[in-house]
Amino acid sequence: MEKLEKLLRFIVEELVETKEEIQITYEVIDENINFKISVAKGEMGRLIGKNGVIANSIRVLMQASGIKGKVFVNVEFVD
Repeated sequence: MEKLEKLLRFIVEELVETKEEIQITYEVIDENINFKISVAKGEMGRLIGKNGVIANSIRVLMQASGIKGKVFVNVEFVD
């Protein structure tokens, strides 16, 4: 789980300018991990991208990373 959080943090840090305001929390329920990401005001658009393309890419990458640990990963973007 720690590896998944590190991967997610790395991805988010590369997309936003205000790295110190990144907040990533997670909740584990059975084999499900729900990550919630919050960033500085005005930078959420960088994570979501046009038509949600970047957000969907992040979700797919995290879900693929969770397969090895046999967990389902969900990523939410909290404004």
